[in-house]
Amino acid sequence: MDAVSHPDPFVQALVARWMIPVRLAFGVPAQRAALRDLGALWTPTHWVLDARGRELRREVGFLDAADLHAVLSEGVALALVANGRAGEAEGVLDAAIARDGSDGRWAGSLRYWRGAVAYLRTGDHGAMASWWDEARTADPEGWGRRAVQ
Repeated sequence: MDAVSHPDPFVQALVARWMIPVRLAFGVPAQRAALRDLGALWTPTHWVLDARGRELRREVGFLDAADLHAVLSEGVALALVANGRAGEAEGVLDAAIARDGSDGRWAGSLRYWRGAVAYLRTGDHGAMASWWDEARTADPEGWGRRAVQ
């Protein structure tokens, strides 16, 4: 991932703006306890934690640059929402949706969360429904099934 995903300019910009990256390795005895505390079962595992250490997003396995950007964007957006910053979360998700496109692997989940954040920010069921319609179209057997109104 160091050669493929982490150097990606979109990933770099997202991490630089919103995150404090930490790398832990099972091969380093002093880091094993932290990995156990996080519930690590396999590497690589990417977590997004908020400032209080609450896990908001986790994904296990190799992620190419586009996948890593989408996963980290979802995590950042959820952390922002959890801290009362839904408007900023919408911007993070909008950027990820623009990068992933309408048929990318994360199209359904990004749109699902975008609808949820829109509703949390505005209380507007119509805004959520619009995004969730897109989630159902993009990923009818995955995230689209979760988008029940």
